[in-house]
Amino acid sequence: MRQLYQALDILSRPRKDLVFGDDMSLLTNLVSNIVFQTVISGVLIFILSQTIQEFFLKVVQCYYATLGKIDNKLKFYANIISNPGLFKADITTECSKELRSLSCELSAIYNQIPITSLRNKIKSKELISDSASRLIRLANSLVQGEVTANYDDMKKIRENLGIPEL
Repeated sequence: MRQLYQALDILSRPRKDLVFGDDMSLLTNLVSNIVFQTVISGVLIFILSQTIQEFFLKVVQCYYATLGKIDNKLKFYANIISNPGLFKADITTECSKELRSLSCELSAIYNQIPITSLRNKIKSKELISDSASRLIRLANSLVQGEVTANYDDMKKIRENLGIPEL
């Protein structure tokens, strides 16, 4: 019986752990461990960088990709835009759909930029709205439009969006 009491006494004493030392809780030792701190800080930095990339950088990158598409389509369809009413209906319809689609895409991607100050550093809302409405106007004027008005709209779109002239 005496041996049983001695064994229970030994088990009830605070024991000295080889890894964590005397009387310290596992959590306290874990948090104070430099390896744990390094791993946690690395994970937090990774999560923060992925968040910034997903919500800020990708949206801005898509915005600039949309500007590239607008530049490309204004060049590609310049002959149709500059000569309204001279082309077949199917070509004119295709051009009109492309211009309308680009107008919608420009407005949508601009509105996805999460911070207003970041939007304004890129371009103002007024310039984006003006460019989007001019793209719609170009799409509507491919059959019966004025050459000079269409040219002025193309020039103004490029100017508003910072796309170099042809």
